[in-house]
Parts: sequence; structure tokens; C-alpha cells
Amino acid sequence: MFRVKYPVGARIKSILQGALKVIDEVPMSVTSESLLIRALSPDKNLLVEIRIPQTAFELFEVSGDNLITLEKVSFMRAFKRATKRDSVLMEFDEASKALKVTLINIKTGVERSYQVEVRGVGNELVGSIDVELPVSFQIPSKDFIKIIRDAKLIDEDLELVCVKDYIEVMSRTENKMFKQVLGLDKPLYSLNIKEERISSKYDLDLLKALTRSLSVADIVTVELGSALPLKIFFDVGDGSTVTYWVAPKV
Repeated sequence: MFRVKYPVGARIKSILQGALKVIDEVPMSVTSESLLIRALSPDKNLLVEIRIPQTAFELFEVSGDNLITLEKVSFMRAFKRATKRDSVLMEFDEASKALKVTLINIKTGVERSYQVEVRGVGNELVGSIDVELPVSFQIPSKDFIKIIRDAKLIDEDLELVCVKDYIEVMSRTENKMFKQVLGLDKPLYSLNIKEERISSKYDLDLLKALTRSLSVADIVTVELGSALPLKIFFDVGDGSTVTYWVAPKV
């Protein structure tokens, strides 16, 4: 069982609405250390990992290791009306067969409660990905979001070509092309390229689906390699982190 309260409803709503948009169910692990959601999209082209440490919660009462799989629609509905004036209390007891989510107005104490269907108990989460990627860079989230949205206006694929001290980001058709060159301070905060030339393509529909959650952070860390997954990582600011692994397009 567990009973945990997150202090800022609007923040956790933004994270979840963007991060969970492309998955069908919500596999969740709650232990004495953290709340962890890790799931694959139905086509297995995207792995989502949300980790909220115990220190980010106002209240964190956890007994044992809790593994539950939640019905996505009712889970997202529970957070739909959360605002920055709400804290979010999540309660689970195996006997209840449901996760109770309560939005609590910080000023008035008014509560709104929702029941989220638990579809499974005890199912292990999908494994994480452990691969070293030869390119990494940090970019303001607003710039990365703009690149994705501008590129999506042209085509369905985002191509990244990394050479020496710059990265070319492209999306193109026979008649149109979007291209932007990224370098240190233009607008990258950091850039590390370990190989001579690296090139890879990724699905812009998947990337665009993630942009809402990216806006929660100021800085995004991106890693990639030729024909390897694209890793997108950001810290929410309270120790909570979101990691996406996007499969390359061949």
C-alpha cells in the first residue's frame, strides 16, 4: 500500500499529459525511494520513464514495493483539472482494486476525488535502456520544442547530422526543406561529439507528442548515435526526471 502527496498539481499534470500521451496503460512502481513509471508505446518505438523521488513529495507513506498497472484514461482524467493551487494525494491499498487520486485546494482545503482502475498488480516494469551514445548536447527546452514544431511542418522525419563542433537539424521533401545549425551558444549550452560523423533520423509525430512535457523544464539534454535511439532527458527542478528513448528510423 502507499499514500503519497505531490505538492504542485499543475506540474505533475503537465509531465503526465505529455509523457503518457503515446502509451496505452500506466505501469507504476512505488517503493520507499521513489514513484516510477516506465512504459513502451504500443509500437515499441518509444520508451517513457518518469521518476519522482521520495524527497519531491509532501507526504510519502509506503509499505513494501508496489507494482500496479493503471487504466490510462481514468488516470489522466483524475489529473485533468489539477492546477498550481492543488496538491495531489494518491492512495492505494491492494484490497480496494483502485487507485484513489484526490485534488486538494491548498487554500480552501476543498477536495475532489477520482477512482482509477487498477488492471494489474505485481507486474514488473519493462526494463530500462543502457547504451552509451556518442553525441550529447544541452539545449533550452523552448528552442528544442520550436525545432520539432517547425520541422513537423515540412515532413515526418527529423534528421540530425553531427560533425565536429556543430549539428545540422533537417526535415525535407523534394520541394521544401527545414534546416537549422546548432552550435555552442547557438543555442546549445553544451556539445560533445565523440565520433567523426554521426547521422540519424527520428519520427516527428512521436517527438511532437512529447513537446508538452518538455515545457516543464528549462533545459533538455539530448543524446544520440548513428542508427541508435534518441535519448531526451530533463529534470523538473524538484529532483523528478523524465527520460524518453525514441527509436531511430531506418
